[in-house]
Amino acid sequence: METVPGTGESMTKFTLIIWVCSFLAPDLCMKPIVYPTMYNSWYECSRAAHRESTRILSKLGYKYVNKNKIGTRYNCKPDKTI
Repeated sequence: METVPGTGESMTKFTLIIWVCSFLAPDLCMKPIVYPTMYNSWYECSRAAHRESTRILSKLGYKYVNKNKIGTRYNCKPDKTI
């Protein structure tokens, strides 16, 4: 595995995928949202997931989120680069 020069870190990038789900029933989620940005670390991707989740929930609104028990799930999918 190749590393970033001078850091010893691998050149893995991460793609953020978020699911908006209702926790009223198991696996009741919308189609995943795949973000085009490639993140340089799990840390950056995970922080972006939380920011985006907050934005999504705010956009859906207090009443809708509470009534439907809406939450988000995310994954930072690794993508090995050259």
